[in-house]
Amino acid sequence: MTKYTAANGIPFTDEDIDRWAAQDESEEGYTGTHLGPSRPGRPVSVGETARPFTLRLDAARRARLDAAAHERHMTASQLMRELIDSL
Repeated sequence: MTKYTAANGIPFTDEDIDRWAAQDESEEGYTGTHLGPSRPGRPVSVGETARPFTLRLDAARRARLDAAAHERHMTASQLMRELIDSL
């Protein structure tokens, strides 16, 4: 049995691939249930006039930002918008 590792670090096997293929080819079709809950992307609430803002961070600060966002189950961008809104 061959074991693989997905880009996100989750291991899977040939049996998983066969099961996913059978599910996709079945009457049920692809459900994506193995992917887990979706995460929001860019919010519509920022509007069409929103423009990107670039902030340069060293590796240590970026790691702290990513860790804080991960702890709150959100993206770094979402966390930064919330921080700005709290000012």
